[in-house]
Parts: sequence; structure tokens; C-alpha cells
Amino acid sequence: MVIGVAGHIDHGKTALVKALTGVDTDRLPEEKARGITIELGFAALTLDDGRRAAVIDMPGHERFVRTMIAGAGGVDVMLLVVAANEGVMPQTREHLAIADLVGVRGGVCALSKCDLASDDLIALAVDEVREVLRGTALDGAPVIPVSAKEGTGLAAVRAALTAAAVAPRDASGAPVMPIDRVFARKGFGVVVTGTLVAGTLREGDTVAVGPTGPENRVLGARVRGLQVHGTAVTAARAGSRVAVNLAGVEVAEVPRGQWVFRDGAVAVTQSFDATVRLLPETRRALGRRTKLEVAAGATYALATVSLLEGDGLEPGAEALARVSTDRPLVLRVGERLVLRGPPSLAGVGGTVGGLTVVRPLAERVRRRSVALARAQRSAAGDATTRAEVELEAAGLRGCGAAELLARAGYTVGTAGVAVGADRRVARAALDGLQARVLEALSGHHAKHPDERGLGRSALTALGDDGVVDAALGALVAAKRVTQEGDVIARTGWKARSADETPYLAQVRAALARAGTSAPRVEEVAQALGTDAKGLASALKRLVDRGEALKVSSELYVDAAAMTALEAGLRGWLAAKGTIDAQGFKELSGLSRKWVIPYLEWFDARKVTLRVGDKRKLRGG
Repeated sequence: MVIGVAGHIDHGKTALVKALTGVDTDRLPEEKARGITIELGFAALTLDDGRRAAVIDMPGHERFVRTMIAGAGGVDVMLLVVAANEGVMPQTREHLAIADLVGVRGGVCALSKCDLASDDLIALAVDEVREVLRGTALDGAPVIPVSAKEGTGLAAVRAALTAAAVAPRDASGAPVMPIDRVFARKGFGVVVTGTLVAGTLREGDTVAVGPTGPENRVLGARVRGLQVHGTAVTAARAGSRVAVNLAGVEVAEVPRGQWVFRDGAVAVTQSFDATVRLLPETRRALGRRTKLEVAAGATYALATVSLLEGDGLEPGAEALARVSTDRPLVLRVGERLVLRGPPSLAGVGGTVGGLTVVRPLAERVRRRSVALARAQRSAAGDATTRAEVELEAAGLRGCGAAELLARAGYTVGTAGVAVGADRRVARAALDGLQARVLEALSGHHAKHPDERGLGRSALTALGDDGVVDAALGALVAAKRVTQEGDVIARTGWKARSADETPYLAQVRAALARAGTSAPRVEEVAQALGTDAKGLASALKRLVDRGEALKVSSELYVDAAAMTALEAGLRGWLAAKGTIDAQGFKELSGLSRKWVIPYLEWFDARKVTLRVGDKRKLRGG
């Protein structure tokens, strides 16, 4: 469990932490000199039931709210500190609002400095705090008078924190840890610290670190060692404050604000969909498109919040929005982020609202309604529903297991249809592909009634092999399609026999009579009382059966005659070496109009090779 200590500046947070844990969390010289907390401070607290909790002492000054938010993101239980002699102050309210926005699950309020307040003032302060807590994440939390100086109330605070313990975070998914401190330790190298907000880190794990630098690179690193509460461990679970010794990176490459995560299993994104919630205290509504600052983990980015529903968002309301940032963020489904704005929007300090991530990776769409519909389904559904939304958005490309984990928090279930070992495709997309396959087959059967079916290679334009094979497999299983080798046909299809092909016998006879002096297709068609289209099936069937050869679109020749002509040509070239157009005319007895097409056909068949105006045997 991680306990965050929050409250207004100089309300005694650090003194209370020291009294509870024995650790002075103000470690910087500037903090000592000024008497205020500037950076996050850390300590360990043993609860009454023996568990060890991590304590984060967060700055109370309004100038350091950014730092406070960086610590609050991993907090399970908040210890809100309010000085009895001053009561609720501006940063008390802002810290409470931030606790709500980041999803703090419980808390305790310590009414500090009671040694400086009368009993009446303490009673008034208790009533005031309870009123302020109403409707927040700490609604109904115990308010305990305490004095760090005199040691009174400490046992009650410890007991209340023990009672406020929440269920452990899910440690089964991919590890994610925002980095809030980076330093080099002699003999060890780079050490980064943070709150492990998801998953489990193990010694020896290969992890990603980033995105870092001007190019927002994601670096590879290895977990050399782990510490929790200063003790070496082989594994750290979600909800722990962890120090990670990384191998493979330098200190300069890993500034504060980066993340440690499993590459590919977590979204690294600059465009996502989220539910945006505006604080009731915010002074004015958000427009349809607003630039704000978003806090994620221990980093900040400039964000454009574009509402997907409505043209404005009133204080206290929420709506779905598309969020685009100026730098990549590492996000998960359900991630809670804080929005901060300019003074014109600020209601409590600079905090104006928050975001709950619905779709960590949002694709560009032409219509706002499409983006809204997908965001609505994801926001209202479980992991399987979210996975279905992502698969539909991906179309026939589909998604692998790691991508579905990053996009939807989906691990195993019934989303989509399995295509291969590690890919799923939306059922609707696969159904659409099956319809296109059937359409292609029907069209081919109508156009080529004398063919057994369509070659598999003709379907490559519909999609990659994996998804087309999946569609074919489903159609074959449903007995809507048959497949014999590489030939595919609709079930029940029977190719027309050769004897049924119109004009087949007449065309075959005409070509045989003509020999190499074949007539044009139009001439044969005219003699048979039809047109060139009417002879197409017969000509194709003759070519497929090897009885005719296609010299050009208007010239088909009897195959036996062409074989004899080729033999004569080879004999001529073997004896004389070359042949020109005139020589070929003498050899073939063809009219001049067919000499060049025939020679070009022999060139294309790689029988001859043209050299200037003459031909020779290819390879001779």
C-alpha cells in the first residue's frame, strides 16, 4: 500500500511523517533552509497488522503542485493533514480535488498542531474538515487530532491507516512504473525510483524505458536489481515503492518523468480518448476544443482536449473527448490523469479537472460520430467489449495479443476471430471479407462458365494470406465454397463442358483449316454470324487445352501449325544463323501483315532474339 501525505504548506506534514516513521523526508539543503517540502519525500511505515506501507510526503506549496501530482498518481490511501490552528486552506481543497481525480481509494485526516489550538478551536476545525471531505474520496474518513511535537494521536493515526487499507492493485498485467527519481550509484549504475502502478517487476526482466530525448526514443534495459523499502527483492508487485537498478542505459538518457514498462504491452501514445471531468469549482466551461496541461505519471504535456459530445462542458460535468498531446505518454485503460489550466480556467489553484483514459490509442477518423461511438462502447464495456472495438477499428489488419493488451487491457477471451497463432480480426470484418470472396467467385463463374473455378492467387487483392485463408476456411467449413488444390469455386458449381462452349467446334475447325495463315478473330466471328465477344469462351477453352495459341488479341493460330512453323524456323537459324522479315516471309508463306506479329511472338516465347533487323536463336 502507498500512503500519500498531502495538505497545505506548513501544516506539519513532514513533522507528522517523521513522528510516525522516524524518517525526516526533507533531504535537500534548500528544504532544510526554507523549512518547506520541495521534492517528494519517502519513508516506510509499519502498520499495526505488520504490513509495510510506503509513505510519500508531498509538497504543500501551490508552486509545487506539479510535484504533488507526480506523487499522488500512485497513492492508494491519502493522509490529509490540516493544521488545527488554521483550518482548511486553498491547497487543502486542491489536494482533495487531485485525490479524487487520480482515483485515491480511501484516506485518513490528521488534524495537526493540536498543541497550538484550544479544545473549542479543535472542535470547530473537526467540523469544518468533515464538511469539506463530504462528497470527496475521503468522505467519511476519520478526523484525528494529533500533535507531532507532543506525540499525541499518533497511535490513532496508525490504527486508522491500518483500517483504511485497500485491496492490493492488480499485479498480473504488464509492469508500469512512472519514474520520479533518477541517480547513479557507484558500483551499480543507473537507479530509478517510482511507484509500481501495475504488474510485477522481476530481477532479470527486459524492460523498456522512455519515451526519451528529442526523438522520443524507447530504450531497452535490463533489471539488474530491485529494492522495496531499502531491502533487496527478486520481484516487486504493483502498489510498491520500488528502486530499480537498470543496466543498458545512462543517467542522462533517463530523465525524471519517463516510464519503465514492458515494450509492446503498454500504449505509448499522443492521441487517446478519455472521459474528461471538470471540477465544480472551475470558473467557466470548456469549449469544444481547449488547450490544457495534462499530468501523467511524473510528467506533463501540452494537450488539446477536443470534445466528442456536445459543444461545451460545464463545471461539474463530464463528457468523452479526444486528447492529443505534444509528446508521447505511456497510458493504460482506466489511467487517471489531472488537467491543469490557465488562471482563466482555474478554480482551485491551476487544477481544472481530470481525465480517465478510455482508449489509449485513438486512430484518426473522418467523422466525429465514429470516434464518439467507439469511445462510448469502450467506456461502458468490459475488456472483451473494448477489444471488439479495437478489432473493428483495425479492420482486416487485426491485432496481436500484445496490441490488444495495450489498447484494451484484454488478455484472453472471445473477442473477434483467431487468425493464425497471434492475431485476431473482428468478426464483422471477416464476414465482410467472406462476402467479397463469394462475390468474386460468382463474378468469375458468370464470366468464365467453362472454368472449374478461381485460382487462389486471384484473391490476394482482398487481403493478406492469413486473413484470406481464414475467410476461405470458414466458407469451406460452412460448405459454401469448395477448394481443390489452388482452385476455388462456390459449392455446387459445375463448369460447362467443352461441348457446351458456343462455337467451339466451328472455331477449332476454322483454325485447323487455316494453319499458320489464320484469319483475324473478327473474320471468324463474321463468318459464324456473331462478334468477337461471342467467340471469347471458345478461344480461351482452345488455348487452355493447348489446341490454339494466342499470338495477339486479334490473332489465334492452330497450335499444331505453329509447332511445325517453329521447327522450320529453328532449322533455318541452325543452318544460316539469322533471319530477317523477308526470309521469314519466304519460310512461312505468310502475308507481310502477319510476319512482324509472328516474329514478335517467337521473341516473346524466347525462341528468337532480335538483333537490329534480324533474329537469331536465343542462346545461339
